[in-house]
Amino acid sequence: MRFRVPVKPKATAALVVEEAKPLETTYVLTNITSDQVVLFAREQSINKTIEEALRKILAQKKVIEDLEAQKSARESEAERIFDDQQRLRENMKALKGSQEEKTLVQRYTQQLNSQENRLEALQKESEQLDAKVESAQSELDRMIQELSFDVKL
Repeated sequence: MRFRVPVKPKATAALVVEEAKPLETTYVLTNITSDQVVLFAREQSINKTIEEALRKILAQKKVIEDLEAQKSARESEAERIFDDQQRLRENMKALKGSQEEKTLVQRYTQQLNSQENRLEALQKESEQLDAKVESAQSELDRMIQELSFDVKL
């Protein structure tokens, strides 16, 4: 006669394996918006340090945008002045032989003189704004270049 005796397996230590895989998401910092930063923070995709760094970059981008808007306004004003000067010159040509010619020529000449002064001022302001934009852009480039994080989420 044979008997079968069940054999219990020997107790084994539990093997715990943790899986980890690197996640990488790439964003172009020059295109990132404030709304995206808010979303990342809300989703906890980024920590406070990254959020603050991104907000500083956004603030610097805003500085550049404001300077460029000022420059654009100066250019628009210069174009309006140029158009008005064309009108004044045409009016002066049309005055030949008129009795009011001397008075109007004097008036138009004063107006042209004042516009030329304003154009000179606009040119200087534009040059200063160009320098400020260049400086602000360099600062933004430096900020982005120095931005580096190694974060475990």
